[in-house]
Amino acid sequence: MRRFLRTVLHQREESAVTFRLRRADGVVRHLRLVAEPVCDASGPLVAVRGAYQDISRLSWTEVALAATQDSLASAEEQAAERRRLARQLQRAIMPPTVQPVSRAGPRVAVRYRPAEEDQRVGGDWYDAVVLPDDRVLLMVGDIAGHGIAGATGMVVLCNALRGLAITGAGPGRLLSWRNTVACCLTEQVTATVVCGLFDPVARTLCWANAGHMPPVLVGGGKAEALTPPDGLLLGAVDEASYEETRHELRPQDILLMYTDGLIERRDGNIDQALRSLLTAAGRAVDGLEDYLDHLLSCDIADTDDDICLVAVQPT
Repeated sequence: MRRFLRTVLHQREESAVTFRLRRADGVVRHLRLVAEPVCDASGPLVAVRGAYQDISRLSWTEVALAATQDSLASAEEQAAERRRLARQLQRAIMPPTVQPVSRAGPRVAVRYRPAEEDQRVGGDWYDAVVLPDDRVLLMVGDIAGHGIAGATGMVVLCNALRGLAITGAGPGRLLSWRNTVACCLTEQVTATVVCGLFDPVARTLCWANAGHMPPVLVGGGKAEALTPPDGLLLGAVDEASYEETRHELRPQDILLMYTDGLIERRDGNIDQALRSLLTAAGRAVDGLEDYLDHLLSCDIADTDDDICLVAVQPT
């Protein structure tokens, strides 16, 4: 108030001030005062004119808005923390791939490209692990949903399949057990999975499918999508059985396993996108790493979904 009075009375300039006023009954009001000096022709101050306005309601609104902004900032921080945690879970479950995964083979190369939007952290995953009998467990899957729920569901199902694979059971039986896990040990988790056991000596792949995109076999300058055996997605029904099928791979063949983010399109034309993938996959590229980079550079999909791509080649 002293600064306000000095500006108007001594510096002879217009000024404005906002201040709190506590009434005798204890109620606090917020007032805004605007004043300007009035001088005569010779210069002396002869009057002060101005106006005041009760801006209490506006002030209360600003306080509420500030509190809301603080709350939103806190919510954004919590959302960012959830996204960070989900991303950490994804990275923790994705295994580092050594080439080859065992002395007898096969060579394995992997590309994982997360969604462009952090809030769309998904449940895509892959795994390649050598079992005690030297067979190699290969799997690619996609949990329905995003965020913490998708990432934690991915961890549960992936670890369950790893543990069950030690029993020596085939991929069909593994997926049947895993379906029980999805129905009974998780909350409303559904997922698509392709699960295979590769015998490096016989160079044969025994695999089963739970509603996932079919693997692509590349060899002799052409690529073809393998016909998937029957199998519902995990978590759809309490009891489900999964058929198995077997394929023999030649030394220079490449087996591609991937999630739908690689070919997903907004127009929903998956068949056309799959044909585009087969065309791109049939092009010869030296080295598995360069080969996967080539496939990703084709930009077959036009969505922002996660992409998981695994290439397997017998030694």
